[in-house]
Amino acid sequence: YGQRLGLKGELSNRWTWLLGAVYAMGFLFQYMGQDMTSASDATLLSNLAPILIPFLSVLALRDRLTPVHMIASAVSFIGLYFVAGFNPSAAPLSMLGYALLLLTSLSYALFTVMGKKYGSAALGSSLAIILVITAILAPIAIAFGGFGTIPMIMPPSVWLAVLYLAIPCTLVAIIIYLRGLASVGASEAGFLLLLQIIVGLILSTAILGDMLEPYQTLGAALIMIGLLIGLIANRHTNRGSKAKQQ
Repeated sequence: YGQRLGLKGELSNRWTWLLGAVYAMGFLFQYMGQDMTSASDATLLSNLAPILIPFLSVLALRDRLTPVHMIASAVSFIGLYFVAGFNPSAAPLSMLGYALLLLTSLSYALFTVMGKKYGSAALGSSLAIILVITAILAPIAIAFGGFGTIPMIMPPSVWLAVLYLAIPCTLVAIIIYLRGLASVGASEAGFLLLLQIIVGLILSTAILGDMLEPYQTLGAALIMIGLLIGLIANRHTNRGSKAKQQ
C-alpha cells in the first residue's frame, strides 16, 4: 500500500521534510510559548497565521496584495484582539513567550504558503508530511513531556480522547487542508482559517457552556467581516488575473 501511495518517494523529497519540520516547530513553539504568557496573549499571538499568509504569499507566490486585502487583515486582527480578551497586559511581560507565539503563527503561515507552492495535495504526500511531523515531535514528547508521570493503564475514555486528537483533529485535518490548498489560493486559505476561531467560540459555548463577553461577540463579528472582505477581494483579484491572461 505504501508503494501505491509513493511514500518512499515522498519521504525522499526534501520539501516533505521541510514542510513537516515547519509544522512541527509550530506545535513546539506554541507548546512552550503558551506557558510563558496569559491565555489571552496566547490566543491572539498564536492565531496570527491568517493575517500573515497574504503578505507571505506576495513574497513567495507573487500574489497581488491590494488595499482591500490590507483592510481585511486589519479588521480581522482587531477582531482577534477582542476575541482574545481585550486585555493583553493581564500577565507579566514575557518577551520570550511572545516571540515563541509569534514564531508559532509564522510557522503555520509558512506551512500554508509552502504547501501551496510545492503542491502537497496528493494523499501520499500528505501522509509523508504527517510521518515527518511525528518523527520530529515524538522523541521530544517522550524526552521532555513527563511520560514518567503517566500511568501505564488508562481508562478507555482517555484513549478515545487521544485517538480523537490523533486521527480526526490531526491526520484527517492535515490531509483535507492540503487537499483544499490545491483548489484555492494561499491568501484565500488564510482568510478561511479564521473560521476555526469562530467554530471554537461556537463549540465552547455549546459544549462547555462558556458565555462570551460582549466585546468577544464584537470580535467574532469583526473576524467574519474581515473574512468576507478578504474572500471578495481574492475573487476580484483572481478574475482580474484571468481577464489579463485572456
